[in-house]
Amino acid sequence: MKMLLFSTMVIPLALALAMQTSCSDQKTASTARGPNGSDVVPVQNGAAKGEVVTNPDTGEVMVDTWDASMKNTQPISAKGMMAGTGDQSIEVASHPIASDTPGKCSRFYEQADWMRGGSIKSGWLRCCGGQGTRQDFAWTNCWSGGRPHGAMWSEMGEHGRGETRHGMGGRP
Repeated sequence: MKMLLFSTMVIPLALALAMQTSCSDQKTASTARGPNGSDVVPVQNGAAKGEVVTNPDTGEVMVDTWDASMKNTQPISAKGMMAGTGDQSIEVASHPIASDTPGKCSRFYEQADWMRGGSIKSGWLRCCGGQGTRQDFAWTNCWSGGRPHGAMWSEMGEHGRGETRHGMGGRP
């Protein structure tokens, strides 16, 4: 009788705890930090990793794409990405760096006033002209990753930094 009680109560409880621990590990993995200290999101079905870096002062967002080791850029289709939170979104356009091959891009950039302030805590990213799989993630490190990188934002200045732009569904 004791063995039956053990097998019907303790074993299922142990399995449930093991599954919960496994799910917690997956949540931890999604808060990985990229080379700029920002959040990393899988893009193009995991073929590359997108590091989402945001500037709370200007509302700029930049996505750099990296290989699995996070040491080398990984150019992907130059079609823009969509980034957002809730019903607000912005098209993050391709801005190839010198080493990107034609039709490929490893840097995407845009600015929206609704991104200012650094208050977004969760959001989503969709690559490939908005046709890819939507990846939800916690914007845990995006804002802090963008603060110390002033040179990165200055470099993008020629691409319209500071102008009021609104992506699909964006609001002033």
